[in-house]
Amino acid sequence: MQSFSLVLIRFCLSAWVGAAVIFVITGVQDVTFKHFDSLVRDQLISLHFPVYYTIAWVLLVGSILGCLGIRKIKEISRFRSNLIFCLVLIILGLSLIDYFWIYTPLESMITPPGSPRPAEFRSYHQASKYINSLNILLTVVAAILVNLPTKNQNQTDA
Repeated sequence: MQSFSLVLIRFCLSAWVGAAVIFVITGVQDVTFKHFDSLVRDQLISLHFPVYYTIAWVLLVGSILGCLGIRKIKEISRFRSNLIFCLVLIILGLSLIDYFWIYTPLESMITPPGSPRPAEFRSYHQASKYINSLNILLTVVAAILVNLPTKNQNQTDA
């Protein structure tokens, strides 16, 4: 069960880094593509972001479950496993904050698609960029920490 937990958290955190990076790259391309008008851009945002958050939450919940299991692995220090667990909780918390307090108001500002954006749209959009950048950065750190080699019990110091 412990080795399954390690595989689970390694997979989930690494998959979330890759998915988030791909989403950001394609999302930026979609909204900056000159041939799309504001109606299409707004529709793409409303179409893609719910998928983004769903993938995030599934992979982060899987990461939390993996965190619970790796705490019992002797080859991973208690400090390292606790740090990874705290990072995953922070990442999940940031994702929930972003969805409920930033994305949801942003989506209502672009509904119906093509409607003029209110003055506060820009500040919400900036906040979304910053919180998502921090989220991805913390996920990269957590993924690196969890993917570092474990201490091998069979090795002896020479």
